[in-house]
Amino acid sequence: MDRCRLSLVSIVCLVVGMLASSSFAVDRIWNMRYTFGPNGRPAPKLAAGVGLQSDFGDEVLFPINLVGQVAKDWDLGGKIDVFAYNRLGNVVASIDFGGRYRMGSSGFIELDGYFGLNRNDRTAVILTYGKEHYIAKVFSNYYEARVGVLDGVNKGDGWAAVELATQPTLHFGDHFLFMIEVTASSTIRHPIRDFMTDIIPKAEVSLGGTTIRLDFDIGILKDDNTGKKIALFVQQAF
Repeated sequence: MDRCRLSLVSIVCLVVGMLASSSFAVDRIWNMRYTFGPNGRPAPKLAAGVGLQSDFGDEVLFPINLVGQVAKDWDLGGKIDVFAYNRLGNVVASIDFGGRYRMGSSGFIELDGYFGLNRNDRTAVILTYGKEHYIAKVFSNYYEARVGVLDGVNKGDGWAAVELATQPTLHFGDHFLFMIEVTASSTIRHPIRDFMTDIIPKAEVSLGGTTIRLDFDIGILKDDNTGKKIALFVQQAF
């Protein structure tokens, strides 16, 4: 347990030291899911959520989702992404339909279909394997591997996209989580050209059936992985 805490403290110090020059340009495969980012926990029987991602400029993303359990080991959901840019002068939207089969209490396989509603360049199909491993009562780690195909994720000529992520999580009682997601993605055909890495610190508070999460994103390694964004998500279980 002491070693886990030491590792987490080291990551926190790294994040704090990089916040002043933080950037947000996480690969768009990251958003192509019916949930608000990586999450290994089973869905409530029924929940609805809204979110806001902003680059502190003229680009804003409004995700709206509905998730729920349809059987003992099956979750289903849908999400609409409304993207506005040019100071809200242009608006485009996409929709995601997804479902997951939960294997035991900690693992799952998920399939998402992502389709453009008023554009044709965002279609993708993504297969995800995720697992959450509890190292101790107050510390867990989430792992995720994703493969996506079609023009929404392959950057035009990359054949398919691959994403790997890990998310160490510190649990403060039953109501507060602090997470640091580290994600890397690229395409199969151009693994070096399309490689992107991001560090995303997150804080989540749960009160009753309401969950509120705040995200930051720190793009690293590449000059074109720049900009700043912040994200807020709220979900209500019924």
